[in-house]
Amino acid sequence: MRNKSQSYFLNSQAHINFITEYRPTYFDSVTDSFEQTESIYCPRFPSLIKSDNTVWHFASIYLNNLLIAQRKSTALLESVASDLIDFLRFLEHTELDILYLPPKAEKRVTYQFHTSLLQRIRLGLISPSTARQRMNRILRFYDFLISENVFTLEELKNRPYEKIKTYVSCVSSTGDIYKKQVDSSNLKIRHSPRPSYGDEIIDGGRLHPLTLNEKNIFLRYLEQYTTREFQLICYMALYTGARLQTICTFRACHIKNLITKQKPNSADDTYTIRVGGKSFIDTKGGYEQNLKVPTWLIEEINQYICSESWRKRASKNTYQIKDENYIFLTKNGNPYYTSIREIEERNLEILPSYRKPSIHRGNAARQTLSKLISLMHKHNEDIRTFTIHDLRATFGVDLLLSATKHVDDINQILPYIQSRMGHRNIMSTIHYVRYIAFSKVVNSTDEKFEKVLFDFNEKK
Repeated sequence: MRNKSQSYFLNSQAHINFITEYRPTYFDSVTDSFEQTESIYCPRFPSLIKSDNTVWHFASIYLNNLLIAQRKSTALLESVASDLIDFLRFLEHTELDILYLPPKAEKRVTYQFHTSLLQRIRLGLISPSTARQRMNRILRFYDFLISENVFTLEELKNRPYEKIKTYVSCVSSTGDIYKKQVDSSNLKIRHSPRPSYGDEIIDGGRLHPLTLNEKNIFLRYLEQYTTREFQLICYMALYTGARLQTICTFRACHIKNLITKQKPNSADDTYTIRVGGKSFIDTKGGYEQNLKVPTWLIEEINQYICSESWRKRASKNTYQIKDENYIFLTKNGNPYYTSIREIEERNLEILPSYRKPSIHRGNAARQTLSKLISLMHKHNEDIRTFTIHDLRATFGVDLLLSATKHVDDINQILPYIQSRMGHRNIMSTIHYVRYIAFSKVVNSTDEKFEKVLFDFNEKK
């Protein structure tokens, strides 16, 4: 199936191949042989293939630098590769060379690619934010090739773009606004992000918490139509506010250690577990956070990992039926989300070789939720389309509403909510306050408008 980029650039058959279990090598002139680069490993390394089925070596040099010198993640490499392949398809479709940089700036290949992105924005083939990222990455690609002297001075008679200085407004972790000088270019694609009017929460995306009625409908369908492990994944999101990456990288040993080595907090009947950092439970950016999990949920998860259902799935996984295995596994024994620890163990060859090495990033869970939402809509249930991340937002709203019942001072509540949600920036927490305030205003206004409307109808 052709994607939008391939459909737009019909003259190009360029594509991405992935090298599994990739370990780069270097040539040792002393031994006159190739040696493996120690500690450098990529489960899925992207290789860009031109229409003539040869490797685009410029991209390979750049991607290897990102992996070896900058230690970028597999996810980042794949994302960069998707932007580079779009540029390669543009080059082949237009029959332009990467070094086509004539005196007239608007004729240069980078300027023409910039025009192509703007055209595709107008046609609705690409979002402004994606186009902006794509243009920036192509310019960083040129910066690297120039800095590493891949291009000679004779080849670079004119610059691919002009550098400019600009200032951007930034918000500190405490909510203070300040100006920061940054490098930019004359090919920057400007766009205004869609404004938020308070009916959504900006927290790793635009989130829409479930209403009480929606949550009840969802929980009913969750219990009736889904597997036990998916139910527990959703309970973790709804009742702890954890992200999918964190939930799905829990191991059986984490739950067992909690039960044997810790007593629940008597104040709120929760267990506290450290996630992120050196815990082997992944978090966004690897930042440490204390996650509080209700006792009843820990007990239900513990029952699940003692069940025959979990043992059957675990037996198909490379970790087998051991406490080191993931809690949440698909029916094929794959983790819903591959942990950083597993990737490191593959690199060190601690784990046996996979039959089909792959990286999982929660798609199976998202697909299951999508099918469940389709079923609810088929039954005409009064519920919007939502994501697993929206369940995290639902927890945040519920937590904030609960806290305001006991404490009046919002300045005392905010640090607590920030800690529970794992927000590095207080502004992310403030979005939850704004959302609740907006909801109350809308409900109050709707009630008043409805009263005026009925009064008017009665007078008529």
